[in-house]
Amino acid sequence: MTSRRSGGPALFGSAVVCALLALFGPALAGAEDRSFVLDNGLRVFLHEKRDLPLVHIATAFDVGSKNETDATSGLVHVLEHCILFRGSERRSGAEVSSDIRRHGAYFNANTGQDLSSFEISLPAEYAEFALRNQKDILFHLDLTQAELDDEKEIILEELNQMEDDPDRLAADLILQSLFPGHPYGRSVYGRREVIRAALVDDVLGFYRRYFVAENCAMAVVGDFATAEMENLIRTIFGPLPRTGLAPEPMPPAPPLKKGVSRRLERDVKDGYLFLGFVAPDYNHADQYAMTVLTEVLGRGVNPLLPALLRNERESLQTVNMAYLANGLGGAVIVSVRAAPKDLPYLERAALNHLKRAQNEAYSKKDFQGEAEFYAFDYLESAKNQIRFSAGRAEELGLQLAGALARYMLLNTRQGPHRFLDGIDRVDSSALRKAAAKYLAKGEAAVVTVVPIKGAK
Repeated sequence: MTSRRSGGPALFGSAVVCALLALFGPALAGAEDRSFVLDNGLRVFLHEKRDLPLVHIATAFDVGSKNETDATSGLVHVLEHCILFRGSERRSGAEVSSDIRRHGAYFNANTGQDLSSFEISLPAEYAEFALRNQKDILFHLDLTQAELDDEKEIILEELNQMEDDPDRLAADLILQSLFPGHPYGRSVYGRREVIRAALVDDVLGFYRRYFVAENCAMAVVGDFATAEMENLIRTIFGPLPRTGLAPEPMPPAPPLKKGVSRRLERDVKDGYLFLGFVAPDYNHADQYAMTVLTEVLGRGVNPLLPALLRNERESLQTVNMAYLANGLGGAVIVSVRAAPKDLPYLERAALNHLKRAQNEAYSKKDFQGEAEFYAFDYLESAKNQIRFSAGRAEELGLQLAGALARYMLLNTRQGPHRFLDGIDRVDSSALRKAAAKYLAKGEAAVVTVVPIKGAK
């Protein structure tokens, strides 16, 4: 399989999978797991997974929309496309695609606020090809102005598609509204005028600064012998130079000082409501409680928020809740789909329910006497669902590799941190405290998307 031609930046993914696969330290604890750093600064994690004859390689760079300015907004997105599809110093884009197909590989990439990630998955017998291919396209990009101009047209069309998709558009606007004046307040899709005017020298200058070994982490998961894989990686990637890139100081995301609301008219039939709240970052101790709380309120087997809102308005179609934990700050986003006329009422109702989440009883232990016997244990149900999702997630080699690469770049804590251990420690009191701290204050970013007035 080959990559999607216009996958675009990744704002979310499954919130549970993203959190669970973070793994918070080499917590897989396999005897053959190996982590090391090359002399040029490239960080590597190897995890043998012999259930299928496949190898999955995820490579991430510590560069995303957070590293852009108004003058460069969108260049990371441009580079994602060019690296995947426009070739290297040795091979054209067509030759890269042909080689990928010939080896039965899947490859793709995404751009985020923190990182740019590239992945390839293929039969284990072609592991050396995959490593050499990734080195070639990631560290030896070659680009002409004509090739860049062709790719810009594809990216601009992708922007059009995003703006026509109420879910993607609203999610992007929510993140911009949650972090005004902060590096996270810049769209991961970029600015249309910057992309349209981009010159090849500017793009390659940005590329040469950030796409270097000391700014990179690679995770390899699959059917291989660890010692042999380490030797291959040292042989192939070891000669890459160290450029001396120093980490850029980045401020943590501040709390939202006051609520902000945006209303958009689009060619849609239903109404879309998005509520965003600043939440714990990737390394914050509260992220365990927020993961469980998100599962309880909006993601689990029997989530509270959809049930409460369905009692308010019959037009309600869907309610979803996601928790995105980035390195400098997190976001909780609630999305609602319903009749346009009901959105104002559902917005007030949702905000009120979320404010009251600080007073809810989530565990059987919150009840006394006979009431404990009949109470539904939201806490334990959510934990069980997270454990189940974690087990399934660790079976997905490519996602596991991506999460390990992400961990190596974003984690700032010392010592091992196994995610499920943190989940196990969450109690009902921790959920109430997280709800009070992040959801109850009322400072929310709100985006509504409604049909064009007067449209039939």
